[in-house]
Amino acid sequence: MLYRIAPDVVWMADDGEVRLYDAGSGEFQTLNSTGAELWLLVSEGQPVNAIASQMAQRYAAEDTGAAAVVVRDVREFLDSLAGQGLLLADDVAPPRTAGPSA
Repeated sequence: MLYRIAPDVVWMADDGEVRLYDAGSGEFQTLNSTGAELWLLVSEGQPVNAIASQMAQRYAAEDTGAAAVVVRDVREFLDSLAGQGLLLADDVAPPRTAGPSA
């Protein structure tokens, strides 16, 4: 699954944080360095599985139990942002390229 940033969200990355403004609700929010890292990966179009794997590798590469916790936490955090309307689920599969014809 992919998330994309909701069109009403204005954001800015600065000093290891991401500052968000949701024009729909009028609320401001600041993400800490880890949240900012996740936000930036979403903004690059990374799928949730790839983001979770990257974060598990970065923060818990040597401990499979801790890696599972990181993966769970990443998913919960992104789901939370989606629940706030800051991210939108983009379940559309990318278009397939035509293969060689037989």
